[in-house]
Amino acid sequence: MKPITERKQRGFGLGLALLLFIGIAPTAEAQYGGTNRYSRPQQPQPPEDRAPQPVPKPKELEAVPEPWPRLEVGALFCKSHDDLVKYQTKIADGANAATAEQSLDCRKLRKQTGIQILDHDGPSRTEVVTTDKVKETGWTNTYLPATPPQSAKSTNADK
Repeated sequence: MKPITERKQRGFGLGLALLLFIGIAPTAEAQYGGTNRYSRPQQPQPPEDRAPQPVPKPKELEAVPEPWPRLEVGALFCKSHDDLVKYQTKIADGANAATAEQSLDCRKLRKQTGIQILDHDGPSRTEVVTTDKVKETGWTNTYLPATPPQSAKSTNADK
């Protein structure tokens, strides 16, 4: 009878050979295009006679110039000169802005609005007409600087 260590070595060699065979067989089969339980199914290939379709490039967005002159969000817009004067008088007498707007035909703008300047009545009263579809005429107390900011191009001329 052979010693135990020699039997263990021979069993170790057979086990190692078996493990190598099991590990190499799937990879060898995959190299030659075969399928087995370890490989993924192949994706269907497009016919070679069709040329690949060109990928359309995304359209570049054009920079939309901001209107100038304009009233910003929150600017006061009154229907008449008298409403603006009454609003300013109430504010000067100590009323808060919400109370001053209630009985007058004045409102705060909810979006940036392009305007054309029609007339001035001192530094704090300007008659304007909106350049949107509505073409609403009214008065504002908003400071309107003479020069546009960098982000705006001159779209409307001051009168």
